[in-house]
Amino acid sequence: MPRRATRALSVSVLTCALVLTGCSGQGATTGTPTVPTMSAAGVAATATAPSSAGGPGATDSDAVAGRSNRFTVVPPEAWGDATSQAGRLADLELVLLSSRAVGSFSTNLVVTAKSGELSGVWDELATGRTQLAGLGRTVSGAPDKLVGGERATGFTSRFEQEGVAVVARSYGLHRDGRIYLLTLSSAEAEADHAMAELDELLSTWTWT
Repeated sequence: MPRRATRALSVSVLTCALVLTGCSGQGATTGTPTVPTMSAAGVAATATAPSSAGGPGATDSDAVAGRSNRFTVVPPEAWGDATSQAGRLADLELVLLSSRAVGSFSTNLVVTAKSGELSGVWDELATGRTQLAGLGRTVSGAPDKLVGGERATGFTSRFEQEGVAVVARSYGLHRDGRIYLLTLSSAEAEADHAMAELDELLSTWTWT
């Protein structure tokens, strides 16, 4: 059986979006993961990054569902589901963690969802951009993405985490009365590869 690497996730919550800011390579923490409030920042949780998941030859049996069971995705190869290890966070749908890392930072994807109108997507993105800029992060635009056939609008933020230059891409969309927010975070050196894997994952996104 392939050996699994365990890393601690450093979590920062901005507005209703959970932004995973990195994975510590200093080993696993013990005990029950701490559940942060909406205003919490820098909360540690434990997660395990598997050595294999989706990728070439992946089938529907490899699909992972969000907590609401409103969608499924097939994670790329060497990605795994870390949702249960992120705690019972409000609005959290899915946390996927890659085994690829630069220094102490592993690529990860976080999906949140809550009830809301279409206009709420723009409000969430605008608030996120403002708050991230207020934290000193560099914020810029990002190309739209298709998520299960729905257009998602987003932005990019850049910052440093434990000496690693990090790029986070956040996207928002509206479907069936719910606002979905997706945040892909990776080391800057892994940014292109992470985006290619996000595109691979989004091609498998199925609404249920």
